[in-house]
Amino acid sequence: MRATVDANVLFACLIKDSATRRLFLNPILTLFAPEFLKDELAAHIIEIRDKSGMNDGELLHMVEKVFAQVIFVPDKELKPFLPAAASLIADQKDWLYFACALREDTLIWSNDNDFSFQNRVKVLTTRELMASIGSL
Repeated sequence: MRATVDANVLFACLIKDSATRRLFLNPILTLFAPEFLKDELAAHIIEIRDKSGMNDGELLHMVEKVFAQVIFVPDKELKPFLPAAASLIADQKDWLYFACALREDTLIWSNDNDFSFQNRVKVLTTRELMASIGSL
C-alpha cells in the first residue's frame, strides 16, 4: 500500500513507541513525503526530543530508522502538481502533501481533519490505515 505521510504522523512516530510507529515501520507500506518534511522535522526536533524522552543519540537513531522507510520526493518535482493541490486544500503548508500524493498516486496518511474536505485524494487516519491493513 502506498501512502504520503504528513508531519504530524512522522512526529507521532518519533515521539512514542505506539501503533503509529509500528504501522510506520510495517513493510507492507511504501511511504512517500515531500522533501520539505525534513525541514519541518529540523524545526521541531528539540520539542520531539523532549516529548519522546530520548537522548540525542537515541533520537538520531530513530530518525534514521524512520527516514529509511520514506521515499522523499524533491519539492521541485512537486511544483507541477501545486495548482491541483491548491484547489484541494486552502492551507498552503499542506499543498506539498497533496502534490506528493497526486504525483506518486498515493493516499495520504494524516490525522488532520482538514484533509478530508475534498474528494480527489483518499485520506486515512492512523486508525483507518490500521484497519485497512488488517483487512488485507
